[in-house]
Amino acid sequence: MHPLWTLGWRIRGWVSRQRVDAEFSEELGEHLEMLTAENQRRGMTAEEARRAAKVRLGGMMQLRETNRELQGWSAAETFLQDVRYALRTLRRNAGLAAVCALTLGLGIGASAAIFSVVNGVLLRPLPYPNHERLVRIEERHPASNGLGAAGLDFANATYGNFNDLARAATTIENVAAFREWSFNLTGDGEPEQVQGALVSGDFFAALGSRPIAGRMIGAEDDVPGGNNNVVVLSYALWQRRFGGDPGIVGKTLRINAEECRVAGVMPRGFDYPEKSELWSPLVPGGEFRNNRRAHLLTILADVKAGQTLANTQNEMAALGERIEKQYASEDPGMELATVSLKKSLVAPVQPALVMPMVAVGLLLLMACANLANLLLARSAAREKEFSLRTVLGAARMRLVRQLLTESLVLATLGAAVGLAVATWSVRLVAALNSQDLPRFGEISVDWRVLGFTLAVACVSALLFGLAPAVSGAKADLNVSLKEGAGSAMGSGRRGASGALVVPQFALAVVLLVGAGLLANSFVRLLRVNPGFHPNGVLTAQLFFSPTEYAEGDTRGALALQQMLEKVRSVPGVRGAGLVTALPISGGASTDFVVEGRPAPRADDEPSADIRSVDPAYFRTMGIPILVGREFTEGDGAQAKRVMVINETMAREFWPNQSPLGQRVTMKDWGPPLTGEIVGVVGDVKTNGLDAAVGPMIYWPYFQFPQLFNTIVVRSDGETTRLVPEVKAAIWAVSKNQPISRMETMEEILSESLARRRLYLILLGVFAGAALLLAAVGIYGMVSYSVSQRTREMGIRVAMGAERADVLRMILGQGAKTALMGVALGTVAALGLTRLMASLLFGVRATDPLTFAAVVILLGAVALGGSWAPARRAMRVDPMVALRHE
Repeated sequence: MHPLWTLGWRIRGWVSRQRVDAEFSEELGEHLEMLTAENQRRGMTAEEARRAAKVRLGGMMQLRETNRELQGWSAAETFLQDVRYALRTLRRNAGLAAVCALTLGLGIGASAAIFSVVNGVLLRPLPYPNHERLVRIEERHPASNGLGAAGLDFANATYGNFNDLARAATTIENVAAFREWSFNLTGDGEPEQVQGALVSGDFFAALGSRPIAGRMIGAEDDVPGGNNNVVVLSYALWQRRFGGDPGIVGKTLRINAEECRVAGVMPRGFDYPEKSELWSPLVPGGEFRNNRRAHLLTILADVKAGQTLANTQNEMAALGERIEKQYASEDPGMELATVSLKKSLVAPVQPALVMPMVAVGLLLLMACANLANLLLARSAAREKEFSLRTVLGAARMRLVRQLLTESLVLATLGAAVGLAVATWSVRLVAALNSQDLPRFGEISVDWRVLGFTLAVACVSALLFGLAPAVSGAKADLNVSLKEGAGSAMGSGRRGASGALVVPQFALAVVLLVGAGLLANSFVRLLRVNPGFHPNGVLTAQLFFSPTEYAEGDTRGALALQQMLEKVRSVPGVRGAGLVTALPISGGASTDFVVEGRPAPRADDEPSADIRSVDPAYFRTMGIPILVGREFTEGDGAQAKRVMVINETMAREFWPNQSPLGQRVTMKDWGPPLTGEIVGVVGDVKTNGLDAAVGPMIYWPYFQFPQLFNTIVVRSDGETTRLVPEVKAAIWAVSKNQPISRMETMEEILSESLARRRLYLILLGVFAGAALLLAAVGIYGMVSYSVSQRTREMGIRVAMGAERADVLRMILGQGAKTALMGVALGTVAALGLTRLMASLLFGVRATDPLTFAAVVILLGAVALGGSWAPARRAMRVDPMVALRHE
């Protein structure tokens, strides 16, 4: 027995004793006198009478103590007795116990697994001391502005706005900014590209995190001419690259072709922004310090003590309005908004996590309904047992408590199975999608999940145990003791059994419709033309150090040209090209104006994605040239500036004329850059297969070189076998050039669908389990009904009923129950599937074909589940059936 349980009963007994003792002590003397007088009347002397009275009074006190002890411990002893009896009963019915535990374990396990994801992503606090006060300051712009072209209404901040905000804000402190960045780490070992961030001096102070060795980057490091060449390492990088060297602080590393000194090491688990392993001073200098067009920074701050988030939001709104009015021509329509850092991290996935939570809740309800059905049948079979126990003196509440205890034991077994299922499921989810969810590394089965599992188990015990317990306690003694075991089930209990099957079919409809819609969407996505041929294409992503190859420096372009020549000479390579950002993966964009047309309003300038490519890129990727020409070797740095646009841009801006020869000016990348359109290519999916294609501008690489580049290689055979040779070709030109990622375009396409695939698999598994539970439920209901109506079937056949009539009657019973569930589920699905509209592609949430397919499938399941019991009923021998009772 649990110590807390024991302590509770002891306290209760003590309080009871104190009350009774107070009452008893007042009457003790009176009782003694009364007993003494009675003994004297019987002829005893005064001394003998008093001695006998004391003996009798002692016996009464002993009986009182015994009764008091029994009263104090009866409930605890009864509970233990019920548990022991429940275990013996379940051991005698091991098959039923195993089915119940597995059924409930699946429901609880699925719930615990999804709760693990929700707990890790949404509920668990951020691992920073200041997590409750941390906010992110965002710039927001009108949807018509180019910054909102990708369907977003917010953007990163500019350097100029960050400086104004940091000086003027009064409700926040430790105002910091960072820019995600890449670092080339060279020296001992293979060159490595490390993800990290350029951070301002208050970055670590805003997060409230302290290093485990050395110091953080401070304000003195984040000024031109300060200690700019310092870095802070993550714990993971310190262990992986440097073996946890205790003397790492103060050592010099070669990073981005510069000598940098290690200032400190952050504690285990600190990796903000996500997956960062190295931090360096931001040092905004030159023209970028006051730039209000390049939205490159993320701003963090702490809400000051005594201030609220609402106060900060009001201040930022007023400050944003003042800045926008002052610089309306540079950043029109700009607003400042405040959101908690945690919310900003999880907001993109929060709506999508609602769907699996609803799904597992429905699945758990189905499991409970199925168990209630099984236990109702079991309760009917034990009706004679309950009647005999009642006749022998057992109270009905005692029977209810016994049956609820059995349900609690089953729920405990189900919780144990559920924890195993949850642990396995979390590992499966990690294997399916290790990159696509924020805070994914924090998903685990921890104490919160254990508590959730126990709570779900207790609630489940009540859900599936209450109806059988109440039903068993209401047994009619006269009927139960006269008839054979299990024969007393009337229409009321058959109705209760059917009433539990109806919601199972309704919930199955909701889950199957959801899975069907996701599957339909996924198939449609797989059929989407990405605009290029991904088969046989290998990609190698490179980041050129801005110290070694300054942005715009042609030396970087020459090095890339030499790498391409080396790669093209590798046996098996059919072609190789260069692009600054791959399709599907997103990339940079810019506002632009068309020369010769009236200038649009400052807050309504059109936007286009931009890419720099070499002359072989379009051929290598299989992107068709529709009009004009592609780039040539003659489109060099000193040649006339030219561009190629995509079909969507040509259709939107020159719908009834050729765009060739038109001039377009790009505005957001330094001084305005104007080029002449020389060709039109087919549309390419830029931000995912499910995102609409917008305008796209391609520049010749030598006319617009960048630091982030990707070499694409098309091969004749197996693509991955070229990896070592392509690496060797790149390092033959620059031995210290890290290659951040090498993967095929097919892998990139697959990764872009990872989240949708995860949701489809999860909901598909839940829907499959729901279908199985519905089939088991209808089979159990019909089979049990047949077994209880054996005599009725025999009488019907003896009275002349055709066996086919019996078959139709039983099938009709199953079909009627299933039809009610399907109708109820269809109505529910029409409402609930609207919640997943954002997850659908090319199909409506009310798609009639999906609904029709689910109805037909469940109809077939209902007939299949009813067929075997119906055939058994049809073969009933009337004589055997009549002798059965």
